[in-house]
Amino acid sequence: MYIQTLIRVLSLMCGMAAVSATQPYRRQFDDEWKKAEETVCLDRETWHDVFASLDADPRICEAIVFPEILRWSKLRDMFEQAALKDRYVREGAAGADFSIGLFQMKPSFAEKVEEAWMKSPMCREYGLYFDLMDTQEARRRRIERLSDERWQCVYLAVFVRLLEEREPSLSAIPATDLVRLLATAYNRDFEASPDSLRKWSSDRTFHLEILPTRNTKYCSYADIALEWYEYINR
Repeated sequence: MYIQTLIRVLSLMCGMAAVSATQPYRRQFDDEWKKAEETVCLDRETWHDVFASLDADPRICEAIVFPEILRWSKLRDMFEQAALKDRYVREGAAGADFSIGLFQMKPSFAEKVEEAWMKSPMCREYGLYFDLMDTQEARRRRIERLSDERWQCVYLAVFVRLLEEREPSLSAIPATDLVRLLATAYNRDFEASPDSLRKWSSDRTFHLEILPTRNTKYCSYADIALEWYEYINR
């Protein structure tokens, strides 16, 4: 009798877990989702102006970073920025490479994006140039840009345009697939191949915790980005 009861309880728990796993993320992360949505709605017009100025699709850009906005903590970000700025200026990304800002960008990410952009003809087309010198002054200016929300929008738009330039085949895939690939590249590796990005896009390694525990919910970054993209295009 005890064993039968235990089996029924375990079956019920497994069923509840399965239901939870299939719930939309906006229900799983109800409070965080609502706060992130409020943040996006408040700043969307400004962001979209910047994205459009570099001919990057505003809704795709927004979807790419929505998971970061979902996880973003203003208090934590203040501490990370304070710890990062001085040390990064002195030592570079090898000494300090924390994520900062609403879109949670790292200096190493900005460095890669800047370098690729300066090799692209688009830098002349849009009149947007970066100082790639390995100097404290160049690093100080990079940190100032990363600490500014409009500049984070510029970096995001540049990131999207660079991947589209590097992988022309992306123009032929559905927007939903494009969101998943670009979101995975943003979260995992800007320089990865499309095949690697497709392989990683379902990995459940993303979470909203500052320090993960046994109860931390892990999910796919690309899945959250896609859900937001479909949510705003419904």
